[in-house]
Amino acid sequence: MHSSIRITNRIVCLIFLIILASPYVSVAQIVSSDTLSAELEEIRVEAAHSSITIGKAPMALSYLIRGSGDLASRPAATMDELTHTIPGIFISNRENYALGERLTIRGLGWRTQFGVRGTQVILDNIPLTVADGQTIMNMIDPSMVQRIELLRGPAATFWGNSSGGVLALSTKPPADAPSVRYRGYGGSFSTIKQELELNSTIGNTRVYGYGTYFETNGYRNHSAARLYRGSLGFERPISDNGNFTLRVAYTGMPKAQHPGSLTKEDAEDTPRNATPNFVENKAGKQFDQAMIGTSYIHQFSSGILDVSAHGTYRDLQNPLTFGVVNLERYAGGIRSTYQFNTLPFDFQIGAEMKIQNDDRLETNNVNGESGNEITLQQEEQVFNRALSTRVSIPLSEVFSVSAGARADWLDFETPKSLDDDQTGSRTFFAINPSIGLLYYQNNTSLYANLSTSFESPTTTELVNRPEGGAGFNQSIEPEKTISLESGIRGRTPRLSYDVAMYGMRVDNILVPSELPNGAVYYQNEGQTIHYGTEMGLAYNSNKNIGVRLMLNLLTATFDGGEYDGNQLPGVAPFRAGVTLNYTPGDHHFSIDSEWVSKYYADSGNTSSNSGYGLFHFRWTLQVPQVFESGTIRPFIAVNNILNTRYNSSVFVNAFGSRYFEPGSSRNFRAGIQLSFN
Repeated sequence: MHSSIRITNRIVCLIFLIILASPYVSVAQIVSSDTLSAELEEIRVEAAHSSITIGKAPMALSYLIRGSGDLASRPAATMDELTHTIPGIFISNRENYALGERLTIRGLGWRTQFGVRGTQVILDNIPLTVADGQTIMNMIDPSMVQRIELLRGPAATFWGNSSGGVLALSTKPPADAPSVRYRGYGGSFSTIKQELELNSTIGNTRVYGYGTYFETNGYRNHSAARLYRGSLGFERPISDNGNFTLRVAYTGMPKAQHPGSLTKEDAEDTPRNATPNFVENKAGKQFDQAMIGTSYIHQFSSGILDVSAHGTYRDLQNPLTFGVVNLERYAGGIRSTYQFNTLPFDFQIGAEMKIQNDDRLETNNVNGESGNEITLQQEEQVFNRALSTRVSIPLSEVFSVSAGARADWLDFETPKSLDDDQTGSRTFFAINPSIGLLYYQNNTSLYANLSTSFESPTTTELVNRPEGGAGFNQSIEPEKTISLESGIRGRTPRLSYDVAMYGMRVDNILVPSELPNGAVYYQNEGQTIHYGTEMGLAYNSNKNIGVRLMLNLLTATFDGGEYDGNQLPGVAPFRAGVTLNYTPGDHHFSIDSEWVSKYYADSGNTSSNSGYGLFHFRWTLQVPQVFESGTIRPFIAVNNILNTRYNSSVFVNAFGSRYFEPGSSRNFRAGIQLSFN
C-alpha cells in the first residue's frame, strides 16, 4: 500500500509542476466543447446549496455542461454514459433496472446491494436521498440531464446524513433551447425510447419539462424493463425581489426483471443467463414514484432568504427469492438558509428537517406475488433535524478561509409491528465540521480542505439481520468519515485541468453478508483507509476538436477487524476515461473509451473482477434548411465496438460466489431528433 501511495504522490507532484508551468491560467472546470465556459466563474455551486461559486470553491468539484451535439448524439440510458470522464465518481451499469446503477465516490458507497448509499443525489433541486440515506436513481432519465455537478469529498456540512459526496443533476434546458423537441430511437435487445421535451415562456412564467417512455428486453435473460418518466417545472418572479419555482416529477416502472448475479465461470461461459431461482421466483421490481419540490428565494437588504420544500410518494412491490417486499413510502422535508450580504465576510445559517414513513410488508413469494404467510409487517419512521452554519473570511485579496458545521439528530422508530414485542427505536447524533483554505489569483484556484461526513444504516439495513424478526438491529452503528484533500484547478484559453489528492478514514465500516436465502445483513468491521489522486483535463482546439480525459488512482484497504489489510471490494484502484469530439460542419462525431483495472468482489479478497477496456462511437448530423424554424438530427450510437467480454459490476459479498454482473456485448441505437423553435 505504501509503495502505491509514494507512486501517487510522485504523479501528483509531476502534474502540479506541468500545470504551474503553463503561461495562461484561468478557471478550471471540464465542460462540453460547445459550451460558453467564460460564464463558469460566477456560476453558483448548486450541489453545495450555498453562495459558493465555481471559481472560488475551496473543495474538489466537477462541473459538466452538455452541449447540443452531445445531447443529440448521446441518448444515454444509464448514468455511466455521462460520468466516465468525471474524476472521483464510478458509476457501473449493472444491466439490471431492478437494482439500478452502482455508484461510488472515492470508494464510499461500495457496500450497496441496490440503489445508492453514501452519496447525496439531487435532481432539479429535489433530493432523491431520503432521511435514512437511501437513494433510488430510477427517477433520473440520463438522456434529459443537461448539467452535472459533483462534490467529490465528504459534504455533511451541507447535506448531513449519507453525504460522502454530492451529485447534483439538472434537466432544466437553457433559455434559448428549442420550444419543442422530439427524439425517438430503437436498438439492440429490442430497446425502444420515445421522448418529448418542451421549453416555453407564458407571460412572466417559464415552463419546461419532458415525458419519456423506455422499454428493453435487456442483454441478459430475465432483465426486461419498462419505464415511464415525466417532469414539469414552473418559474416566475413573485415580486421585484422574490422568485418562485415549482417542480413535479413522476416515474413508473411496471416491469423490471431481476436476473441475479453469476459465478465467475458462468459469467465467462454463459453471460446472458440469469440465476435459475431468480427466474423461478419471478424476481424483479415494480414501483410508482411521484415527487414535488418548490423553492422561494427573496432578496432582502441584509441578505438572501432561500426556502425549499419537497415531498415523495413511493409504492413498491419487490419479488425476491426469499419472499416479496411491499413498501409504501411517504417522505419529504423543508430547508431554509439565510445568506448575509452586508458583513465584511460571507456568513450563512440554515436549518433542515426531513421525515420518512415506510409501511413495510414482507410475505412469502407465490409465483412472483405476495402470499398469505407474513414474515414481517411494521411501520418505520425516520425523523432528521439539523442546524448548520458556514462562514468564509477573506484574509487578503488572494487568500480566504472558510469553515462550517452541521448538527444532525436522527430518530428511527418502529411504532407499529406485527410483533409488538419487537418494536423499537434507534437514535443517532452527529456534528460534522469542515474547514477550507483557498488561494485564488489570475483565475487559478489552489485549495486545501478538511471535511467530515457520517452515514447511518438505512431502514433496510437495520431491519435485515441473521436471526430475522421485526424491529431494528441494535448492534450496528453509523459510519463516520474524515477527509483531507488538496488540489488545483485552472483554465487556459483552450485547456482546462483539475487535479486533486486526498486521504480518508472511515470508522465503523458497515460490511454486507448475504444469507443462503438471498437476504443481506450488515455488521461493523473496524475502519477503512482511502488514498487517491484524481485528474481531469479538457482541451478544445480551433479546428472543432475537443478532448476530455479522466484519470483516477485509489488505494482503499481495511484497517482492523476481520479483513485487516484487505482491499475494499467493488472499488477499482485505477480508472481512466477519454472522450474525443470532432465537429466538422454539421456533423458531430465522438469516440469514448474507458479503462477499469482489476478489483476484488468480496471482503475476503478471494475473488476478483478482471480489468477491462471499452470503446464506444457516436455520430449525429444537423440536417440544414429542412424547416424554417426547426432542425432534424439523425444519430447513431454503437457501444462496446470491439465486443469485449467483461463484467460491468459486482454484487459484493454475494452468497455462493455469485459476485459477477456481466456487461452487454456490442450494441447499437439509431434514431432521429426533431427540434422546433
